[in-house]
Amino acid sequence: MRCMLARRALITIAGGAALAITACAGDSPVSPDGLAASSSALSRQGSQFSSGIYQLSFYTNGLVPVTTLVAGGSGELILGALVTDAAGAPAQGGSVTFQYCSLKGFPPNDITRADEAPSSACASGSGDWARLTTVPVDASGHAYMDFGIVMLPRTIGFRFAYTRKGSAVSSGVSAPADFTWVAG
Repeated sequence: MRCMLARRALITIAGGAALAITACAGDSPVSPDGLAASSSALSRQGSQFSSGIYQLSFYTNGLVPVTTLVAGGSGELILGALVTDAAGAPAQGGSVTFQYCSLKGFPPNDITRADEAPSSACASGSGDWARLTTVPVDASGHAYMDFGIVMLPRTIGFRFAYTRKGSAVSSGVSAPADFTWVAG
């Protein structure tokens, strides 16, 4: 029975019965040694994909890089994602889901009670990452999203999650980055 319970846990963790059966054959899979062996096997299994580099950038009209914009101005914020492998080769497929930091308990799209917050709110737990949209990655490893114009000065945290599909680059999440709109 003990092996049966461990087998179920390992199937969930490893995603394959063969690995679970092997784990039950030797050391107890519930012992630290059994779990370490399973973890090592998973690492070898996942090594067919290279680790990725996930870069988030900010642009305005015409893909001009920007660090701030004037609130209510004519410049729209465009979020840019670049996904490459560790050697710098672009991801050849997949998609990115752009996200922003949203304060818990605040309604989205309410200009009088904005839910958008700096990434520090998501790091502290007072906010969660909310989905904006999902965009396919092009042949150069890029994906873009027009966030638009923001009317009130504020700082919003952004990040993106890359989902691998037909690419050797592993799925992953970019580091968060804040963008600030200033008063005009």
